[in-house]
Amino acid sequence: MQPLTEQDIRTSFINCSKGEAKRLAVPRDLGERPWGDLDFLGWRDPGAPDRSYLVTERAGRLVGVSMRFQPPSADSCTAACVRCA
Repeated sequence: MQPLTEQDIRTSFINCSKGEAKRLAVPRDLGERPWGDLDFLGWRDPGAPDRSYLVTERAGRLVGVSMRFQPPSADSCTAACVRCA
């Protein structure tokens, strides 16, 4: 994956408004990421633990998605996909 800037990340989101993308927590260590080893950038929002984000390249353009974990109910278990775990 090519190195991404905060602006690259914020403009990549396809399922949130520009205002939401502007307010979401972007990782602060972008300059330290092992970009050459990554297929995607994924992170959890430290201020909102039920939110996570994923950015990847698809068909030559960046695509970002915002995801939200549902709170567990009494009869369900909590799980995360391999990307978020």
